[in-house]
Amino acid sequence: MSESASIKIVLPVVVISLVFALMGLIFSDYLEYIQYPLLGILVLAIGLPHGATDYLLFKRLNKSLLTKQQIIKFFMTYLFAVFGFLVLWMIFPAVSFIIFILISSYHFGQSNWENVSLPKLFIIILNIFWGLFAIGGAVLWHWDESKTVISQVIGTLPDINQSTMNDVQLWIVCINLGLVFLLRISNSISFERLWKEIGKILILSVMFYFTPMLVGFTIYFTLWHSLGSLLNQLTFYKKLWPNFTIIHYYQQAAPYTILAVLGFVAMVAGHQYVLPDVSIISTFLIFIACVTLPHIFLVEESYS
Repeated sequence: MSESASIKIVLPVVVISLVFALMGLIFSDYLEYIQYPLLGILVLAIGLPHGATDYLLFKRLNKSLLTKQQIIKFFMTYLFAVFGFLVLWMIFPAVSFIIFILISSYHFGQSNWENVSLPKLFIIILNIFWGLFAIGGAVLWHWDESKTVISQVIGTLPDINQSTMNDVQLWIVCINLGLVFLLRISNSISFERLWKEIGKILILSVMFYFTPMLVGFTIYFTLWHSLGSLLNQLTFYKKLWPNFTIIHYYQQAAPYTILAVLGFVAMVAGHQYVLPDVSIISTFLIFIACVTLPHIFLVEESYS
């Protein structure tokens, strides 16, 4: 979650994360039982809506002065990006997966380091390593669980054991801690921000380690990333439209959220013909990758 997020939001998210970590330590079987309903509820309530207002974001970037041609071009470009990436995934699944991991890592890091002013190259490195930490916490620390999903998406994986992946994720954690200290040494962040970032890494590490793969990533994606992004978007829209409220936000997001859900349902219904060897959860991963791609580029333009 970004530094600009209100403490009224951050504190409950931290508490929820630690509660789930404790539940994972004591009631891991129960978390596995509820992981799919949890994913569905949180993604539907927070995850999808935070990207379903991309059209509003596009309007904000253009100061609401849009011609019919610009509107058509926006939706055509958006759909082309979604279906283009789906076709690419079907032809080159391994390459598409790597692209998805890199741009998602950058996007996750972007929301965490949005207000840090640094040279572009260092920002890219900082963002990617933060995102790799977030993704790796769910995937690498639960490699025996996640490799089945990934192998269905990209094909045969190298034979890497859980212990090796644990070490890889530990190195990613250490690199992120090192980057945080480097930011402090260079006076790019305050001492207060230093300890906040260290605390954030430790809390997320505990949550990722003790919760099942899907539960850990769902909590991070919806509460740490999407919720913060949703609130930031709401702030942006209020500056442009002073009377804009959270109700207006969900009203604007509803048509595109419903469209995304229908698209996923259609993808699930047809995946046995297009992706016959892929499970539902793997299909969901591909779907999220396709709809996320244009959102990431639009958010990058917004930050710029």
